[in-house]
Amino acid sequence: MKKTFLAILLLAAATPWGGAVETASGKLSTVIGEDAASVTELSLTGTMDARDFKYISDSMPQLSVLDISGVTIEEYSDREPLFANFTYYPADELPKYSLMGKPLTSVSLPSTLTSIGEAAFAGCAELTEISLPSTVATIGNYAFSSASKLADIKGGEGVRTIGDYAFSRDAALTTVASLPQVETIGGHAFSGCSKMADFTFAPSLRTIGESAFAGSGLTSADMSGCTSLSVVGAWAFADNGSLREVNMPATVTSLGEGAFFYSSALQQVALPEGLVKINEYTFMGGKAVATVTLPEGLKEIGDYAFSDWTTVREIIIPSTVEYIGDRAMRNWNSLAELTSNAVTPPSLGDNVWENVDYEKVNLTVPAAGEMAYRLAEQWQDFFKSSSAKPLAAESLRVAVDGDVVTITSGEEISTVQLFDMSGILLQSAAPHSQQFSLTLSGYSGRAYVVRCVSGGNEKIIKISRQ
Repeated sequence: MKKTFLAILLLAAATPWGGAVETASGKLSTVIGEDAASVTELSLTGTMDARDFKYISDSMPQLSVLDISGVTIEEYSDREPLFANFTYYPADELPKYSLMGKPLTSVSLPSTLTSIGEAAFAGCAELTEISLPSTVATIGNYAFSSASKLADIKGGEGVRTIGDYAFSRDAALTTVASLPQVETIGGHAFSGCSKMADFTFAPSLRTIGESAFAGSGLTSADMSGCTSLSVVGAWAFADNGSLREVNMPATVTSLGEGAFFYSSALQQVALPEGLVKINEYTFMGGKAVATVTLPEGLKEIGDYAFSDWTTVREIIIPSTVEYIGDRAMRNWNSLAELTSNAVTPPSLGDNVWENVDYEKVNLTVPAAGEMAYRLAEQWQDFFKSSSAKPLAAESLRVAVDGDVVTITSGEEISTVQLFDMSGILLQSAAPHSQQFSLTLSGYSGRAYVVRCVSGGNEKIIKISRQ
């Protein structure tokens, strides 16, 4: 038979707390006695420590409503652990693992509580909401993990740290208070919260951990006001099928590996001005993005970083980029405009533009670096698909005699240019004759590139000093 325990008979007449039971640390088992197994609702005042929570955990299998708002939690330690392997339980902390798996539907927490211990409410599958006192600064690892019916988190004005996996796999979670002082969101903290569409990123935020929002239901992530945020953790927003817009502050210098991996609904990405590196897989699978602007100052684009962006039509690579990784822009089937502002062609990993139709892409590069791009692996493929006609080999002859290079053509030579192997222009002439000579004297290199234009056609020839 269902039983509500509000007071024992001997204390009922003397209880001024609306039926709440007064207890003292380590004495709850004495107060409750043999009725514990049938208790479904419990309201307490006074003091408690980890021993009392151990008693609740072990002896009250039917407890669904717990009101400890009038309780002060005191410090306790012993040689023998009470929960998991822990032997020390701080004051004002809901003990680690203390209510794990209980059939609680309602909990009222102490007004002096500063911390919710590790896994304290993990697996509480009937809990639908929780109100965090303003005094709570820390939500421990796994604190509410797999609380599958938890839909509403209220309060939390003082929360500064959300631990790893704190709310992971809380599939019903839809509403989270603004948490205006939060500084750290741990790894996997909200992973798998598929109904959580909104989250307020407080200006105080400093750290977003690995997979913190992976698989969540976020539709936007506006971190633009988080001016102390420098790193977005690996896989932080991965597999967010509803995430459409992302904004980050200029203070972010690194995006972790796979940070937005297969967030396939992304339409707008505003990358921070201070970004130096985009790591591997960061934006892979962003199939709804049409354009992206990379900030000046960016130096490296990692392997597969933008792979499978099938709808992007245009990209501008900043002048500061030095390296683009393996298959970073694979399957860009809609790419039409590619601009690189770097005078020196960025080094490339394997098959950067795998499955891209070079013939449909217009590549724009700085005039001073054009020859270097024409000579560089993969970059040169964009030029091979251009409309420029190569000069027939038999109509052009090049002879190298010591430091003297002589070019002879069956038609008038309008332009001759000499480049070193890095693409730097060394000489340029407009001979308007069928024969022209230039000298390598004064240059220390062994190999060079000669560009000739004759009869409206172009030829690029690699030569070696003899």
